[in-house]
Amino acid sequence: MDEKTEKGIDFIRDFIPKVSRTFALTIGFLPKSLKNSVYCSYLLCRVADTLEDSPYIGSDEKKIRLLHLNVLLKEAARGISLRPDQISALYDSVDPEMGDDHRLLAESAELFEILESLPADHKKIIYFWAAEMAGGMAKYSQLKPAVDGSPAVLTDIQDWDKYCYYVAGTVGHMMTELFINNFKMDDSRSEKIKELSNSFGLALQKVNLIKDTPEDRDRGFCFLPLNIITKHRLTPLSLADSSNSPDITEFVNHLVDLTIGHLDDAIEYTTLIPRRYRGVRMFLAVPVLLAVETLALINKNPVVTMTGPPVKLNRQNVTRLVNFASMIILSNSALLGYYKRLRLKTGTTVQMKVL
Repeated sequence: MDEKTEKGIDFIRDFIPKVSRTFALTIGFLPKSLKNSVYCSYLLCRVADTLEDSPYIGSDEKKIRLLHLNVLLKEAARGISLRPDQISALYDSVDPEMGDDHRLLAESAELFEILESLPADHKKIIYFWAAEMAGGMAKYSQLKPAVDGSPAVLTDIQDWDKYCYYVAGTVGHMMTELFINNFKMDDSRSEKIKELSNSFGLALQKVNLIKDTPEDRDRGFCFLPLNIITKHRLTPLSLADSSNSPDITEFVNHLVDLTIGHLDDAIEYTTLIPRRYRGVRMFLAVPVLLAVETLALINKNPVVTMTGPPVKLNRQNVTRLVNFASMIILSNSALLGYYKRLRLKTGTTVQMKVL
């Protein structure tokens, strides 16, 4: 391994645990042929995510930079080399002291250099779907809190799905194409997992958006569908008022019902990965099982979920789940059985399709 390659590996391994502990927990299961590509793809998505979420960049400037990233990535997907000045426009005036996400953005030129060392097929896939993500995020970068202080909110379920597609469904498509390309999966299997890839991304994202409602509200946002909020006689602001407990409980139950089908798709997706790719199955199964267990915790604490503090699994529960998953990962029946037991705790009224 040459010095340049070692430096690149050190760069991505340094950043991953700082920007996502959950991802750092699961990526280690992947085979060597995929690990660096997935590392880099995740960090590239974090660059786009930081541009969208940064409290230090104005909404108009966010849109400009995200659209610029969209154009750069489309060019990179066509094999066009990017100039240093094109990349630096992404992070101009960004202070790395603003936090690890902003340090990653400020050092994204090095990330692009590492991306260029990946297999050509992998690069094309990563650049294409990251471009789709950046373009979609640019559309939602214009969301702003109302003049009266009400959080910015998504319009309806279709808008919720669309937002989740751009920020997470694109990742589902990206990972799926990397798996298919790397393992040369047969057409029948690859077509089925392609059908489920967007729903896989939506599953994890929707659970996170429900769980993170109090934190998002503090920033002036509510990434939940307004038509469902108002259906339960609530507003984005009154979700924070525990005196609305009965309505909040009904609302959260509704969100659980809207989300559980995506998790069903995600576990089906996981079981379609051949058993010989044990590491990939672990990479997929762990976040799905964590998500359904988190949804069960949300069901148990609906009012706290909306009012705060955010509900989350403790480290002991995460460790237990990962250890148990590692024992059953090669058995589809055992994996589905465990998922179904966790699913029962979500209290959903939606029946699971027969797998």
